Amino acid sequence: MLENNIKLRKTYILRKEVPTLPKYKYGKLTAPIDFKTFKDAMENGKFAKSKMLSHKSFLTFLYWFGVRKAEALERTKEDFILKDGLLIVDATPKKGGERESLEVSVEYPYVDLIVEKIKRTRRSLSNNEGRVWNFSARTAINVVKRAMGDRYYPHFFRLNRATRFLEDPTTTLPEMKAWFGWKTAKTVDPYVGYSRRHIRRQRERLKRELE
Repeated sequence: MLENNIKLRKTYILRKEVPTLPKYKYGKLTAPIDFKTFKDAMENGKFAKSKMLSHKSFLTFLYWFGVRKAEALERTKEDFILKDGLLIVDATPKKGGERESLEVSVEYPYVDLIVEKIKRTRRSLSNNEGRVWNFSARTAINVVKRAMGDRYYPHFFRLNRATRFLEDPTTTLPEMKAWFGWKTAKTVDPYVGYSRRHIRRQRERLKRELE
């Protein structure tokens, strides 16, 4: 009996010690945003003063590249290359898999913050892997919520980038798979539903019925 009680107590303590990530109590936002909305968050959002560069550059990285939260947090200084006016990043997940390097122009707004953060990144006792954004998944969520609002979350920026790409009718399936590292076409389907482009075209067809 005593042994069972000890086991139960140990299980209870372990469960208390395991950190749980915040729930989406405000509901998950799926409607895409434009650059103006992102700019407003960067200029007027809440950022910790002591971590301003780290947090703003992290948000910028999510916005332009649309990678998963873990893929962003895993990035080290060695994953980045500056070449011919481009910021190139190997965003391959550390757990394995294949993915082409992604690239954006260093002239894009706020990309200079990423470049500066990379330059300042050093290996240390608290950051022996040399991660560019050396903080936890919970902090990553908090950074997004403080800057953007309670309904936003890191993976939203992946949804947003995919949806924005799909707003362009010339975007091809191979392009989407290459950028996001998707293996099958089925992965694209949910993101197609978030794009309003198809609804707008159908609305135009309805209008033509009255002409």
